[in-house]
Amino acid sequence: MTVARIAYETYIRSDAWRNSPSRLLELERSGGLCRLCGRGQPEVRIEIHHRTYANFGNERPEDLTTLCSACHAVVTDELRRRRVQILVLPVLSDTRRCLPETAIACWGVIDA
Repeated sequence: MTVARIAYETYIRSDAWRNSPSRLLELERSGGLCRLCGRGQPEVRIEIHHRTYANFGNERPEDLTTLCSACHAVVTDELRRRRVQILVLPVLSDTRRCLPETAIACWGVIDA
């Protein structure tokens, strides 16, 4: 586990996060319901998703959104997939240069 991940886990389990005014305001605004599927407790576990980590530890209400654990997992997975695609795939304008002989330069790997 990375240092950043440990710091994240520690913060998310802290009283500072549980009692964060921005977190509590988002819960109030959402009515304690998932913003995607509309379900709430006790049917599902409600979590607060960070839309951005730019203000991590000092979040603003607009940085957060209420999700159930199932929707949170789907959103997180999709965002991770997009991040990997952004990091791995070349920009569309660069694809013409990504011919087999230049694949290493574009992707860093060659399929054998």
